[in-house]
Amino acid sequence: MAESPEKQEQDEPNSRLGDVIKVVLLGWAMAILTANYLGVFKQSLDPTYPASILSGTAASFGLAVGNNRKKKEEPTIKEQTPTAKPK
Repeated sequence: MAESPEKQEQDEPNSRLGDVIKVVLLGWAMAILTANYLGVFKQSLDPTYPASILSGTAASFGLAVGNNRKKKEEPTIKEQTPTAKPK
């Protein structure tokens, strides 16, 4: 069942607001983590919470944070069958 054009117009501002909130959260988390690693804070701040917010928000945009390298397949050595008989 297709949605009416009026329903689609009502959903669009809400999705834009959601995207703005996600971008603000990404910026906040990156700023807190960067400031922590640069030593801006007097006390050491636990970066676990901002890091989890960063990875969760980035995942909602389809971004993968972390190591995504694929393992290389090891080449298999094929045994060669002799074509000619040794003398």
